[in-house]
Amino acid sequence: MQKKPHPAYRRIRGYGLDPGFSTRLDTAGINEVLYKIPFEPELKSGPCGEYVEVVDYDPASNCWYEPVDLNNVDVASQLGVVASEGDPQFHQQMVYAVAMKTIAHFEVALGRKVIWSPRHHKEADKDHEYVDKIRIYPHALREANAYYDESKKALLFGYFQAASQLRGTNYPGGIVFTCLSPDIVAHEMTHAILDSIHHRYLEDTNPDVAAFHEGFSDIVALLQRFTFIEIVEHQLYQADGRIDNYTALGELATQFGEALEDNRGALRSMIGKWNEDGKWLPLTPNPDDYHTMLEPHDRGALLVATIFDAFQRLFRNTTQDLLRIASQGTGVLPSGRISVDLVRRLAREAQRIAEYLLQICIRALDYCPPNDITFGDYLRALITADLDAAAEDRGGYRLALIEAFRARGIFPERLLTFSAASLTWDTAHFPEPQDKVIKDIATRLKPKIRELRDCKTRKELFEKSRDLRSGLHEELDIRKFAGKPEALESLLNQLGLTSKPVSQLFGEKSKKLNFLKKGAKGLDNTQIPKIEVHMIRPAERVNRDNTMIEQVLISLTQSVHVEIDHDGKKQEMTFRGGCTLVLKAGADIDIQYIVRKNLKSFERFERQRKYQFEDPDNAVALTSTYDQPTSPATLNFKHLHVH
Repeated sequence: MQKKPHPAYRRIRGYGLDPGFSTRLDTAGINEVLYKIPFEPELKSGPCGEYVEVVDYDPASNCWYEPVDLNNVDVASQLGVVASEGDPQFHQQMVYAVAMKTIAHFEVALGRKVIWSPRHHKEADKDHEYVDKIRIYPHALREANAYYDESKKALLFGYFQAASQLRGTNYPGGIVFTCLSPDIVAHEMTHAILDSIHHRYLEDTNPDVAAFHEGFSDIVALLQRFTFIEIVEHQLYQADGRIDNYTALGELATQFGEALEDNRGALRSMIGKWNEDGKWLPLTPNPDDYHTMLEPHDRGALLVATIFDAFQRLFRNTTQDLLRIASQGTGVLPSGRISVDLVRRLAREAQRIAEYLLQICIRALDYCPPNDITFGDYLRALITADLDAAAEDRGGYRLALIEAFRARGIFPERLLTFSAASLTWDTAHFPEPQDKVIKDIATRLKPKIRELRDCKTRKELFEKSRDLRSGLHEELDIRKFAGKPEALESLLNQLGLTSKPVSQLFGEKSKKLNFLKKGAKGLDNTQIPKIEVHMIRPAERVNRDNTMIEQVLISLTQSVHVEIDHDGKKQEMTFRGGCTLVLKAGADIDIQYIVRKNLKSFERFERQRKYQFEDPDNAVALTSTYDQPTSPATLNFKHLHVH
């Protein structure tokens, strides 16, 4: 008898919004939803699957909670454990469902498997150790916090006692579990996935870096909730079909924010805020905010508001015809509740727009530089990613993004015009000598690049990618080009790299700097920065016209270490440059885009130095965001997420 195939998806109970919405008469019927996630046939109790392992140990209580078995007949037959704020097994089920849903969105958008950021060891034979799965601790700490721990490769969720005042749906003095907020779980999982794609985004080199980590994680959580059509329909009905009216769709972590002592309401609000008189007012874009909002959460919220603004513009533009039909041509709906049929049409438009906008936001990560990310870089990545997916801007996604960023004064550097054509990263063009070098290297590496697409498991993909990185590192060994240094330097210049010693990095300005030899205390201005092949990943993406595009992403970086005299003390500063290469993997291997962070930019070097050593606002951040000053300063989400 032929064995029946496993189902493609597993459906599990969970909250679509925070648990408090299940204690309100108007939202109780729509808050408990079914999460549709990829089916894992070998899922173990925990749950413990291919990507994540839920470990439910509570250190504060010195207690192990019995792990849930989603394959148990009694549990599976009722689509998981019944939703309950007080049941640890439901907590385990909830974090697993949201985590897997988030991972699935990334894999669809990126066109490849998620591979966790490897463990880094000082021992050469253990460098870049494969991480099979990350751990999720639903009850890791007894405090109002939740964070991704890069060193532990784990997500840790806290629980805490709510403030004594009555606010929202919270029970005064009751227990609030962060693991039950789908926004918080998706946010922390996104931190882990972003770290797996761009590990150097943990290095705080400018005000946008920490803010990008925070903002991007909120963007994923915000747009992901639109997948639950029943919630979208309900909220649009309550808001008379307007996405710019007050709804829960534009707020994040409502229960968490209401439970804090400062009585702040939702942790983040992307549409508007309640004033002192209890009146809700929509937010008005202010182009000065980008220059004045420097705290990572506030600055990150600015990025989220920008993306949600683009969503609102798209929604209004797409649904104008529906509103004209429903209002007999006026475009203004009559007072009173709108029809259920209209709500359903509006909700499906909102869901479709949010789903595609989420894909653009995720896919843009592959078009970002390998380090020192700025919001302007991300805008260029968004436009390029969508242009690569669709030559025509059907629906106006690119224009909506440009308008939203412009309204908040967020502009990339060195542009002649602020248009889609100007914002797209430059396509790669090499003159004859450099082009030959590139093609020779590509020809030798092509068989190994092809092997990446045939990998069956994530571990195999990690190992073959590591071997390919090693091979490319050998190909780019500067010593191989001893007879033709000019051709090599010209090529590396286009990649944001150099083949010259650090004493010549910034021309005459280099003479005033003391460069440190990596791993040693002594000075060495004769060294040539080693080229590091930071990342190689394949991508098989489906474009908007349903055609397949095969690409390979490669990150190349170089690092220099400089002795900085700060307040009479000698401190080390690490400065990096390089590029992300987007390669088209057809019959030939061609470079499509080069996304540069120029190592030879003294202007960027000075900006980083002033930010890390002279900026008083950053000095405050140093005491709360990092364990201790390091070079480069590395984000610590435990400290960053303290409320």
